[in-house]
Amino acid sequence: MRRRHLFCDDGDDDGKRDCQPSLTKLLLVGATIVVGLGGVSKVVGAIKCGGQGDSPRRAKLLPFTKRHDGIELSAKQAAQVGEGQKVMLAKRDLNAGGGRGTAVCDVASPPKYVWNAVLDFEHYEGRLAQCKKSTVYERKRSRRTETIKVHMILDAFVKEFNCYYDHTYRPDESALTWTLDPDKKSDFNDVQGQWCVDKHPTKPNWSRVWYSADIALPPWLPKFVVVNLCKTSGVKALDFAKQAAEAEFLLKQQQRKGTPGRWGGLPSLPSVLSKR
Repeated sequence: MRRRHLFCDDGDDDGKRDCQPSLTKLLLVGATIVVGLGGVSKVVGAIKCGGQGDSPRRAKLLPFTKRHDGIELSAKQAAQVGEGQKVMLAKRDLNAGGGRGTAVCDVASPPKYVWNAVLDFEHYEGRLAQCKKSTVYERKRSRRTETIKVHMILDAFVKEFNCYYDHTYRPDESALTWTLDPDKKSDFNDVQGQWCVDKHPTKPNWSRVWYSADIALPPWLPKFVVVNLCKTSGVKALDFAKQAAEAEFLLKQQQRKGTPGRWGGLPSLPSVLSKR
């Protein structure tokens, strides 16, 4: 029996895994379950958690203590990333309760602009897929770190999840880690995550961006929802950061050169993003 991995699709007959999310397949599975239960209302009732943020945190997962979870790219994987692909690297098998994995891609902007995108939590809604709301409710800075606590509402087909994340940004390490806020009640059992943004090894003004996540989901959650959340999160996170960072960097370059916008003035960041 083949095993599923975080961020990766089932293997083919040769045992190879397709690491591009199969959203069509997920939708078909979801539709089958909906029909089998007699309608969406029954699905919602079957997996209803009981209210906003009412599941206490049950810490199960190990935090990310090494950059990109200690994973390094092979020569083949580095070549794939260099060609513009998003490479997904599994660390722990995806099971009924979640999974652990790392995704990486190259971004055509310096790390500064990638961090501008990642740390702009107030604007995740509308940019990060599945994010319906993102609100910073606490922010503290020390000499070397910044703590940012964010309430997010995530849309997973038939259920919205309230999650309260506790982020720690370390500028000197060019890294951001996060977990669930232990003082709040989230709909996930546990989450560990990490962003790492490196200068590109060969291309000036480029970045190599790593996204790692480990998720422990409630046992009552239907498997197709688990698969959707786990298998698509890495790609969607990288897509969001790449698009926003490259758009801002392009805008800055145009402003330096005095490139006119559509109406004779300089383009704005929203207008650049909308064209990508």
